[in-house]
Amino acid sequence: MINKYRLYLVNALVRAFERTIGLVVGVMDCLVLNYGRRLVLERVLGILQTIDGLLLLGKRYLIQVRQTMRYRLHFEAVTGPMRERYRELRRR
Repeated sequence: MINKYRLYLVNALVRAFERTIGLVVGVMDCLVLNYGRRLVLERVLGILQTIDGLLLLGKRYLIQVRQTMRYRLHFEAVTGPMRERYRELRRR
């Protein structure tokens, strides 16, 4: 039961990471269109690219966690009834 809530939490975090990445990319595109001081613009774009890379790494990690949790929930759903049945047979 708790694993399902964890899976929902991971899904929500992945969506949050995706939205944040989209926001960072949008800001980067907006900065490219506006003209300003070149040095400041390059520094800001560099920082945003670094943040984007970190968010992408976090998103990839959470996607792997989500996939692992799905497999674990499926495994529990399949083996749970068998485990209970074998316990009943041992008691008899």
